[in-house]
Amino acid sequence: MVIALHCILIAFLFAGHIAVSGTAEQDTVPESVSAQEIVRRAVARAEAQHNAQADVQFQSQTAMSIQSLDAGGKVTRTESTQYRQYPVNGALFEEVIARDGRALNARERKDEEKNKKKFIREIEKRKQRGLHPQPEKRPGIRFGDQLMRRYRYKMLRSEDIDRHRCWVIAFEPKEGELPVDEMMDHALNQSTGTLWVAQDDYGLVRLDFVMSKPFKYWAGLLAVIRNTEGRLDFHRVEPNLWMPVHFDLKLDLNVMMVKNIRRHIIKKWTDYTRIDPTVASGK
Repeated sequence: MVIALHCILIAFLFAGHIAVSGTAEQDTVPESVSAQEIVRRAVARAEAQHNAQADVQFQSQTAMSIQSLDAGGKVTRTESTQYRQYPVNGALFEEVIARDGRALNARERKDEEKNKKKFIREIEKRKQRGLHPQPEKRPGIRFGDQLMRRYRYKMLRSEDIDRHRCWVIAFEPKEGELPVDEMMDHALNQSTGTLWVAQDDYGLVRLDFVMSKPFKYWAGLLAVIRNTEGRLDFHRVEPNLWMPVHFDLKLDLNVMMVKNIRRHIIKKWTDYTRIDPTVASGK
């Protein structure tokens, strides 16, 4: 149950199959451009990326570790999982290939085969309904208009990140009533953070976030999520094409008002490789 909750949190906090790129506007932005306009163009790029399914043209390796922490922040246990992320019928599938440094046993391989078949069925259902083929993690959020429309922005400075000249922009919730379509919207509506946006193509290079207030979450158990902060870094794998490379999340849960659970979750993507277009499209 606890691991399932972690997976939900990761989906909510932008992990998963996020790639931020596309065919956004390329006209020159004056020095006086507003932070709002820069974010608008970054969002346009992200939406174009999502609609064009450019991320499905790549496969990669993924590694995730979940560290259990005591009250003093000392690591008491580490669980690690390795994945292979690759396209299946026009969507990205994340297949578990190893746990805690060992290959999967027969039962675990069988479970992964079932997961893949379920994933393919969901893709076909989405295609029949005219939806984007990538199955959505629920609750889930990706960088786009649905997420960023709830915030206001402030330009902080320019800064170099991994050889990219970036605008550094702070965001915080707007005043007044904010959208609540899912339970996690309550958490998003009270989160603040910082964006690093590449000045040459509006790619999202880095996103830092902090959940400023505790948030009650119900998923088979009542949990209060608090002291949550994280970072997501992207890398330009090709011109105008950005992919996630590192995700870092620290969280503190109080379950059923009795048990405190502290976790440090790290996820890394490596070895992005372009693949045959016919494989990517599922044809």
